[in-house]
Amino acid sequence: MIAVFAILAALPLAAQGRGPGGSGGRLDYLAGYLGLTDAQKTQAQAIFDAEKTAAETLSGQSEAARDALGAAVKAGAADGQIDTLSNAIGAVHAQLTAVHAKAQVKFRAILTAEQKAKLDAREGHGPGRQSFGGRMRSGRF
Repeated sequence: MIAVFAILAALPLAAQGRGPGGSGGRLDYLAGYLGLTDAQKTQAQAIFDAEKTAAETLSGQSEAARDALGAAVKAGAADGQIDTLSNAIGAVHAQLTAVHAKAQVKFRAILTAEQKAKLDAREGHGPGRQSFGGRMRSGRF
């Protein structure tokens, strides 16, 4: 159970894109790798900023859901309550996954066909499995 909590606690931080793969580092990497124009950089920054804002909101919800589950565990909650609280955590993480996937769709929409091909051709990565900023991220960049 402790391992599950540790994994759940780490997900929102990874999802927010902190560190080298965060929106600034990610944008710098993508701009260099794909040869983004200034207009594309501006559009991408807006996409990544909106993604970050949505992810931060969901991170707070995830933390509250994890806290509630932890309290239920300590209180010896019934299986049904544990299931309900666990499902709430899963729902928040599903929303977070959707936020990132939608941002990826919006980003890809501003790319040229050549830039999309270059993005898709990354060895070991295809659409939905890019590793920008040094971390493998399923469904997002």
